[in-house]
Amino acid sequence: MKIIIALLLSTSMVLAKHNDEDVETPQSLIDAYYETISGPIGEQRDFDRFRNLFHPQARLIYSYWNQQSQKAELMIFNTEEFIEKLDYLDKKGFYEFELYNRIEKYNTITQAFSTYEYKTEDKTIAGRGITSYELFYDGNRYWIMSMFWVMEDDKHTIPEVYLPK
Repeated sequence: MKIIIALLLSTSMVLAKHNDEDVETPQSLIDAYYETISGPIGEQRDFDRFRNLFHPQARLIYSYWNQQSQKAELMIFNTEEFIEKLDYLDKKGFYEFELYNRIEKYNTITQAFSTYEYKTEDKTIAGRGITSYELFYDGNRYWIMSMFWVMEDDKHTIPEVYLPK
């Protein structure tokens, strides 16, 4: 029994430490986001780690061009609604990673523009986009308050200023 308790405590300490590292800086928070949604076919994503990145009142907002209505639309989620949408990720290989970012801070708020690229299981580039992260520092850790992203398309290519030099 003592061995089991010791194992549980050491495992939770490792997880807590890992989660603490995820939220120490704006960059570690963004990196952890990309890590949690990426992985090969059959690999269950760590949604507990994912949840830890987001403030309980966070919003995740996707902007896209609706071909039917010929106007921009929004899909708005809270963290749990977004996780429901991501539940398919272990059924396909999906890798998203940052190409470039610009981070600006003032007091307790941080804004980051992160240019990303995503690939399929065979490592074929499937697309790129930009995510605007609004982060909050509560004195102990950073939280994602909102993510607002749009994917690149034929009419809207990513400006050079948001790509690696």
